Amino acid sequence: MSADWDSYLSEVNGKPALISLDLGVADDAPLPRLSVVAWVKLRMMKPRDDGLASEEEGEQLKTLEDALRKGLVWKSTAYVGCITLDGHRDYYFYTSAAQGWKEQVGGVLRDFPDYQHGCGSRPDREWDTYFELLVPDDEDRERMNNRRICDELQKRGDRLEQARPIEHSVFFPDADGREKFMRQATALGYLVIETIEPEDKGEQYGVRLVCDGVPAHDQIDALTLPLFRAAADYGGDYDGWETQVVR
Repeated sequence: MSADWDSYLSEVNGKPALISLDLGVADDAPLPRLSVVAWVKLRMMKPRDDGLASEEEGEQLKTLEDALRKGLVWKSTAYVGCITLDGHRDYYFYTSAAQGWKEQVGGVLRDFPDYQHGCGSRPDREWDTYFELLVPDDEDRERMNNRRICDELQKRGDRLEQARPIEHSVFFPDADGREKFMRQATALGYLVIETIEPEDKGEQYGVRLVCDGVPAHDQIDALTLPLFRAAADYGGDYDGWETQVVR
Protein backbone atom coordinates (compact mmCIF):
# COMPACT_ATOMS: atom_id res chain seq x y z
CA MET A 1 0.00 0.00 0.00
CA SER A 2 3.02 2.26 0.39
CA ALA A 3 6.63 2.30 -0.78
CA ASP A 4 7.96 2.38 2.79
CA TRP A 5 8.85 -1.29 3.28
CA ASP A 6 11.61 -2.48 5.57
CA SER A 7 12.80 -5.56 7.45
CA TYR A 8 14.29 -6.31 10.84
CA LEU A 9 15.59 -9.29 12.78
CA SER A 10 13.75 -10.15 15.97
CA GLU A 11 12.98 -13.13 18.17
CA VAL A 12 9.68 -15.03 18.43
CA ASN A 13 9.24 -17.73 21.06
CA GLY A 14 13.01 -17.85 21.54
CA LYS A 15 13.76 -18.34 17.84
CA PRO A 16 15.21 -15.87 15.32
CA ALA A 17 12.67 -14.24 13.04
CA LEU A 18 13.00 -11.94 10.04
CA ILE A 19 10.01 -9.60 9.81
CA SER A 20 9.27 -7.52 6.71
CA LEU A 21 6.42 -5.04 6.64
CA ASP A 22 4.82 -2.03 5.05
CA LEU A 23 5.72 0.66 7.60
CA GLY A 24 3.88 3.39 5.72
CA VAL A 25 0.43 1.90 6.18
CA ALA A 26 0.69 2.35 9.95
CA ASP A 27 -0.15 6.05 9.54
CA ASP A 28 -3.62 5.20 8.23
CA ALA A 29 -4.37 1.86 9.90
CA PRO A 30 -6.72 0.40 10.85
CA LEU A 31 -8.60 0.78 7.58
CA PRO A 32 -12.33 0.09 8.13
CA ARG A 33 -12.79 -1.21 4.60
CA LEU A 34 -10.10 -3.88 5.17
CA SER A 35 -11.33 -5.52 8.35
CA VAL A 36 -10.25 -9.13 7.78
CA VAL A 37 -6.70 -10.41 8.18
CA ALA A 38 -5.80 -13.28 5.85
CA TRP A 39 -2.60 -15.23 5.63
CA VAL A 40 -0.61 -17.78 3.69
CA LYS A 41 1.74 -20.10 5.61
CA LEU A 42 4.53 -21.58 3.51
CA ARG A 43 7.02 -24.29 4.43
CA MET A 44 10.41 -23.43 2.97
CA MET A 45 12.29 -26.20 1.20
CA LYS A 46 15.87 -25.27 2.10
CA PRO A 47 15.89 -23.17 5.29
CA ARG A 48 19.07 -22.42 7.18
CA ASP A 49 19.84 -24.26 10.40
CA ASP A 50 18.42 -21.31 12.37
CA GLY A 51 15.11 -21.51 10.50
CA LEU A 52 15.61 -18.41 8.35
CA ALA A 53 15.72 -18.40 4.55
CA SER A 54 18.87 -19.59 2.84
CA GLU A 55 20.64 -17.69 0.09
CA GLU A 56 20.16 -20.75 -2.09
CA GLU A 57 16.37 -20.49 -1.88
CA GLY A 58 16.18 -16.70 -1.82
CA GLU A 59 15.48 -16.08 -5.49
CA GLN A 60 12.70 -18.68 -5.61
CA LEU A 61 11.06 -17.18 -2.52
CA LYS A 62 11.20 -13.73 -4.11
CA THR A 63 9.52 -15.07 -7.24
CA LEU A 64 6.84 -16.71 -5.11
CA GLU A 65 6.21 -13.54 -3.10
CA ASP A 66 5.88 -11.53 -6.31
CA ALA A 67 3.31 -14.06 -7.52
CA LEU A 68 1.32 -13.70 -4.29
CA ARG A 69 1.32 -9.93 -4.64
CA LYS A 70 0.20 -10.11 -8.25
CA GLY A 71 -2.44 -12.76 -7.67
CA LEU A 72 -3.92 -11.68 -4.33
CA VAL A 73 -3.53 -7.91 -4.04
CA TRP A 74 -6.21 -5.77 -5.62
CA LYS A 75 -8.52 -2.88 -4.70
CA SER A 76 -9.98 -4.65 -1.64
CA THR A 77 -6.89 -6.62 -0.51
CA ALA A 78 -3.56 -5.25 0.75
CA TYR A 79 -0.31 -7.08 1.46
CA VAL A 80 1.18 -5.76 4.72
CA GLY A 81 4.08 -8.02 5.67
CA CYS A 82 5.62 -11.42 6.26
CA ILE A 83 7.49 -13.33 8.96
CA THR A 84 10.23 -15.88 8.31
CA LEU A 85 10.56 -18.19 11.31
CA ASP A 86 11.39 -21.82 12.09
CA GLY A 87 11.53 -22.97 8.48
CA HIS A 88 8.31 -21.22 7.46
CA ARG A 89 7.38 -17.93 5.84
CA ASP A 90 3.98 -16.45 6.70
CA TYR A 91 2.47 -13.76 4.47
CA TYR A 92 -0.17 -11.37 5.88
CA PHE A 93 -2.89 -9.50 4.02
CA TYR A 94 -5.87 -7.34 4.95
CA THR A 95 -9.00 -7.70 2.88
CA SER A 96 -12.65 -6.65 2.84
CA ALA A 97 -13.94 -10.24 2.90
CA ALA A 98 -12.40 -13.70 2.96
CA GLN A 99 -14.78 -15.54 0.66
CA GLY A 100 -12.79 -17.59 -1.82
CA TRP A 101 -9.46 -16.93 -0.10
CA LYS A 102 -8.42 -20.58 -0.11
CA GLU A 103 -9.22 -20.89 -3.81
CA GLN A 104 -7.34 -17.69 -4.65
CA VAL A 105 -4.25 -18.85 -2.76
CA GLY A 106 -4.42 -22.28 -4.36
CA GLY A 107 -4.62 -20.71 -7.79
CA VAL A 108 -1.48 -18.65 -7.23
CA LEU A 109 0.54 -21.47 -5.69
CA ARG A 110 -0.43 -23.94 -8.37
CA ASP A 111 2.71 -22.72 -10.14
CA PHE A 112 4.80 -23.69 -7.09
CA PRO A 113 3.83 -27.34 -6.53
CA ASP A 114 6.91 -28.21 -4.46
CA TYR A 115 5.86 -25.87 -1.65
CA GLN A 116 3.57 -27.06 1.12
CA HIS A 117 1.24 -24.34 2.28
CA GLY A 118 -1.79 -23.51 4.39
CA CYS A 119 -3.97 -20.42 4.60
CA GLY A 120 -6.70 -18.85 6.71
CA SER A 121 -8.42 -15.66 7.79
CA ARG A 122 -10.24 -14.03 10.69
CA PRO A 123 -11.91 -10.68 11.49
CA ASP A 124 -9.42 -8.07 12.69
CA ARG A 125 -11.02 -4.63 12.64
CA GLU A 126 -8.32 -3.08 14.85
CA TRP A 127 -5.47 -4.58 12.83
CA ASP A 128 -4.08 -6.33 15.92
CA THR A 129 -2.04 -8.74 13.81
CA TYR A 130 -0.29 -5.89 12.03
CA PHE A 131 0.43 -3.81 15.13
CA GLU A 132 1.21 -6.62 17.58
CA LEU A 133 2.93 -9.15 15.34
CA LEU A 134 4.61 -7.16 12.55
CA VAL A 135 5.29 -3.62 13.75
CA PRO A 136 8.71 -3.33 15.47
CA ASP A 137 9.01 -2.23 19.07
CA ASP A 138 10.94 0.94 19.83
CA GLU A 139 14.33 -0.78 20.08
CA ASP A 140 13.88 -2.73 16.84
CA ARG A 141 12.81 0.49 15.12
CA GLU A 142 16.01 2.13 16.37
CA ARG A 143 18.00 -0.68 14.79
CA MET A 144 16.12 -0.14 11.54
CA ASN A 145 16.85 3.60 11.62
CA ASN A 146 20.53 2.86 12.26
CA ARG A 147 20.68 0.63 9.22
CA ARG A 148 18.97 3.24 7.06
CA ILE A 149 21.48 5.92 8.06
CA CYS A 150 24.38 3.56 7.35
CA ASP A 151 22.85 2.80 3.95
CA GLU A 152 22.61 6.53 3.22
CA LEU A 153 26.26 7.06 4.22
CA GLN A 154 27.25 4.30 1.80
CA LYS A 155 25.25 5.90 -1.01
CA ARG A 156 27.26 9.07 -0.41
CA GLY A 157 30.53 7.20 -0.85
CA ASP A 158 31.39 6.31 2.76
CA ARG A 159 33.04 2.88 3.06
CA LEU A 160 32.07 2.67 6.75
CA GLU A 161 35.53 1.55 7.77
CA GLN A 162 37.09 4.57 9.49
CA ALA A 163 36.38 5.66 13.06
CA ARG A 164 35.16 9.23 13.48
CA PRO A 165 33.15 11.33 15.96
CA ILE A 166 29.48 10.30 16.11
CA GLU A 167 27.10 12.79 17.72
CA HIS A 168 23.89 11.82 19.52
CA SER A 169 20.89 13.88 20.63
CA VAL A 170 18.59 13.04 23.56
CA PHE A 171 15.65 14.96 25.04
CA PHE A 172 13.92 14.87 28.43
CA PRO A 173 10.77 16.40 29.95
CA ASP A 174 12.72 17.64 32.98
CA ALA A 175 16.24 18.67 33.97
CA ASP A 176 16.53 16.00 36.66
CA GLY A 177 16.12 13.14 34.20
CA ARG A 178 18.65 14.74 31.89
CA GLU A 179 21.17 15.14 34.69
CA LYS A 180 20.89 11.49 35.75
CA PHE A 181 21.19 10.39 32.12
CA MET A 182 24.31 12.51 31.56
CA ARG A 183 26.01 10.93 34.55
CA GLN A 184 25.31 7.46 33.21
CA ALA A 185 26.30 8.36 29.64
CA THR A 186 29.57 9.84 30.87
CA ALA A 187 30.30 6.65 32.81
CA LEU A 188 29.73 4.72 29.57
CA GLY A 189 32.38 6.79 27.80
CA TYR A 190 30.31 9.43 25.99
CA LEU A 191 31.30 13.09 26.15
CA VAL A 192 28.64 15.77 26.71
CA ILE A 193 29.23 18.58 24.20
CA GLU A 194 26.09 20.68 24.66
CA THR A 195 22.96 21.02 26.76
CA ILE A 196 19.84 22.56 25.23
CA GLU A 197 17.56 24.53 27.51
CA PRO A 198 13.84 24.95 26.79
CA GLU A 199 12.96 28.46 25.60
CA ASP A 200 9.20 28.10 25.97
CA LYS A 201 6.89 26.23 28.32
CA GLY A 202 6.40 22.64 27.24
CA GLU A 203 9.71 22.35 25.40
CA GLN A 204 12.17 19.68 26.44
CA TYR A 205 15.64 19.60 27.97
CA GLY A 206 18.15 18.39 25.44
CA VAL A 207 21.69 17.10 25.46
CA ARG A 208 24.16 16.35 22.68
CA LEU A 209 26.93 13.82 23.19
CA VAL A 210 29.78 12.47 21.14
CA CYS A 211 31.88 9.33 20.97
CA ASP A 212 34.30 7.93 18.43
CA GLY A 213 33.27 4.86 16.50
CA VAL A 214 32.75 3.25 13.11
CA PRO A 215 29.18 3.74 11.80
CA ALA A 216 29.12 0.31 10.18
CA HIS A 217 26.05 -1.92 10.03
CA ASP A 218 27.58 -4.42 12.44
CA GLN A 219 28.86 -1.81 14.92
CA ILE A 220 26.44 1.10 15.12
CA ASP A 221 23.87 -0.59 17.36
CA ALA A 222 26.50 -1.03 20.07
CA LEU A 223 27.13 2.74 19.93
CA THR A 224 23.49 3.86 20.02
CA LEU A 225 21.49 1.32 22.02
CA PRO A 226 23.20 2.01 25.37
CA LEU A 227 22.10 5.65 25.04
CA PHE A 228 18.65 4.64 23.78
CA ARG A 229 18.10 2.42 26.82
CA ALA A 230 19.55 4.90 29.30
CA ALA A 231 17.33 7.66 27.92
CA ALA A 232 14.26 5.46 28.39
CA ASP A 233 15.32 4.68 31.97
CA TYR A 234 15.10 8.38 32.83
CA GLY A 235 11.98 9.23 30.86
CA GLY A 236 13.77 10.64 27.83
CA ASP A 237 13.80 10.04 24.10
CA TYR A 238 16.87 9.20 22.06
CA ASP A 239 16.61 11.44 18.99
CA GLY A 240 19.19 9.81 16.74
CA TRP A 241 22.79 10.25 15.60
CA GLU A 242 24.79 11.92 12.88
CA THR A 243 28.33 11.93 11.57
CA GLN A 244 30.44 13.18 8.69
CA VAL A 245 30.89 11.19 5.50
CA VAL A 246 34.43 9.78 5.25
CA ARG A 247 35.38 8.75 1.72
